[in-house]
Amino acid sequence: MSEPSNHYVGKLTQKAILFGPDDQVLLTICDDHWEPPGGTFEYGETLVGGLRRELREELSIESRVGPLVEALYGGWIDDATGAPMVTLVYRCETDERTISLNDEHDAYEWLPPETAAARLAESVVRLGRAVERAAAFDGSPPFAAVTNPYAATDVSRETVLEQLATLRDPEATSL
Repeated sequence: MSEPSNHYVGKLTQKAILFGPDDQVLLTICDDHWEPPGGTFEYGETLVGGLRRELREELSIESRVGPLVEALYGGWIDDATGAPMVTLVYRCETDERTISLNDEHDAYEWLPPETAAARLAESVVRLGRAVERAAAFDGSPPFAAVTNPYAATDVSRETVLEQLATLRDPEATSL
């Protein structure tokens, strides 16, 4: 029998290996290091919706989110708790090249995928591999990029929030 364990309680962050219209990858500088844009997932968001929101807030662009290309533990640390975060890295696309950075980033640069992979690998090797995986993606189903995570479903954001509230209710029956 296994020993009882504590469940992970922490934040989820998402990053975008963002390809522009000329197939270059956007990297941002935050403090003194290169990183892909993205941010934390918020309660009630879909994964796709949360990442698209972060890209709008940080870069002032619209994007499409494609397949997951990497998952990391400890690549980023939660400022409030000091705990390592789980990071999901997606291949994303945009038709826009003009970026308007918010105050979270110091600068940005569009780079060939090989250069972006090398720069990211200097700080987190697995991020370099994420760029390589994202660049190798050929758009084959079932991994089509999406802009509306609720398209072709009967589920709305409100329904998801209601379901989450029900699951958090201690009086609700367990599944």
